[in-house]
Amino acid sequence: MPRRATRVILSEQEERELKQITKRHRSEQQLVLRARIVLAAAQDQSNAQIARELKITVDIARLWRNRWVGFAGD
Repeated sequence: MPRRATRVILSEQEERELKQITKRHRSEQQLVLRARIVLAAAQDQSNAQIARELKITVDIARLWRNRWVGFAGD
């Protein structure tokens, strides 16, 4: 049975800032992608769902979910 992905919990400010990144026209596309991954993870989407929706690999979705959780835990 597959393991459950690490849970992502965002504060209101973090969510607001990530959404702003996705809407800015001057944001780097890689940064926008990372913000979208974290926002989707915070909505309890699985890594597979995120990968399908954003047309990325499951490994990339997992990587940025785990990096966010590691960053937020520091």
